[in-house]
Amino acid sequence: MGAILYSWQFPHFNALSWNLREDYSRGGYRMMSVTHPDMCRRVALRHCLGLIGLSTLAPALDVTTWNFPIISLPINLYISYLGYRFYRDADRNSARKLFFCSLWHLPTLLLLMLTCKKSLVGKKEKTEALQEAS
Repeated sequence: MGAILYSWQFPHFNALSWNLREDYSRGGYRMMSVTHPDMCRRVALRHCLGLIGLSTLAPALDVTTWNFPIISLPINLYISYLGYRFYRDADRNSARKLFFCSLWHLPTLLLLMLTCKKSLVGKKEKTEALQEAS
């Protein structure tokens, strides 16, 4: 879950800083959107795509069931699409859409993760049964 939070922050804050880059520049803040605008967009896209991979990795790490990557794929594809548009267009409109998508994307993804979580009760019983058998 920490990796999902880490990757989510880049599209969110890079899109936000894109529309505020003139203010950051005037204020003397060295934001990536000011100093390296191409990298700002590239990093946002990379982490949007990373959310798909991290959602697929969650069941392999025994955090969620295998339903989670399937159920979360539409919202991850949508934020990735908006990340691509931000990368391609580099305008205020695409940055705004990506930012607002990120506002609902994270709570939705975490709610889906919660509904698809693995039960710890079954793990405990299996562990006890294996210990008794030994």
